[in-house]
Amino acid sequence: VHFPIALLTASVAVDLIALIKNQVEWHRFAYALLVAGLLSSSAAVITGTEAALSYRSKPEVADLIQQHEDFGSIVFIVFMATTLGRLPLFLQRSGGWPLVMWIVVAVGGCVLLWWTSYYGGELVYVHGVGVTGVGVSPDL
Repeated sequence: VHFPIALLTASVAVDLIALIKNQVEWHRFAYALLVAGLLSSSAAVITGTEAALSYRSKPEVADLIQQHEDFGSIVFIVFMATTLGRLPLFLQRSGGWPLVMWIVVAVGGCVLLWWTSYYGGELVYVHGVGVTGVGVSPDL
């Protein structure tokens, strides 16, 4: 789960630095980070959904798992749309306002990503989901 957080955040950071420094070619590197982040987030969504199955019957964490899953799905959709929306710009080596628009969308996606990460951290570090045995949690 740390790969999508790092890669997607780094993608947005590189894009923003490229805009500020007017380094057009850096956007290509940012796009590569975006694709890598999207691929790693698909693995995180699949494995996270599987890992949470045995905890869904626990009322202490069921709602939190659902919130985390809902936010994770939204984040995945936002970054999928961003990746696909930027593909023509990447292939044509163009930029301008369409690129800036997709960067703004990605910044919003990062805010959602960080919020999703907060829920995921609470599930793991507070409730022990995926770390302790089912039903065994430090605060239960």
